Amino acid sequence: MSNNELYTRPFLLLCASHALFAASFNMMIPELPSYLASLGGAEYKGLIIALFTITAGVSRPFSGKLADTIGRLPVMYVGTFACVVCSLLYPQLAFVGGFLALRFFHGFSTGFKPTGTAAYVADIVPDQRRGEAMGILGICLSIGASASPPFGSWMVKKWGDIDLMFYASAVLALGSVVILMNLKET
Repeated sequence: MSNNELYTRPFLLLCASHALFAASFNMMIPELPSYLASLGGAEYKGLIIALFTITAGVSRPFSGKLADTIGRLPVMYVGTFACVVCSLLYPQLAFVGGFLALRFFHGFSTGFKPTGTAAYVADIVPDQRRGEAMGILGICLSIGASASPPFGSWMVKKWGDIDLMFYASAVLALGSVVILMNLKET
């Protein structure tokens, strides 16, 4: 590998993992307000994003410190597995309190996976191409985040079963984990 090469196998795998991760939790966003209302929690719709975002923000300094002490991959695994588990639990905790608790813990995943990913990218790309690499990683996140909401809504409309969408979300996050398993710790 030349010392200026960016598009290496680890970088491309990380980009794919990041896109799937973003797709997994963003695919459900359009369907959550009506789902929460169906559970009897229409007045809590504002908390759908708020709880998720609060946890993501609070966990980032902690996950950054962990990425430096235990490694980038373990931090990414924790975040991505949290996403898998939360997606699988939405159908099981189908009551207002359970849903809101899951939104809180699901946000934890976005405090860990992107933080570990950014640290990993900084480790594997040439210093002079780090900005370019972060931009490409951001594009991959945006592709996953923007392409998946229509897919989630389509699934719910096509099959009339929101649980299927939650399970599909778990599968996407699990795909992100499988890709991560092909990377070596930096």
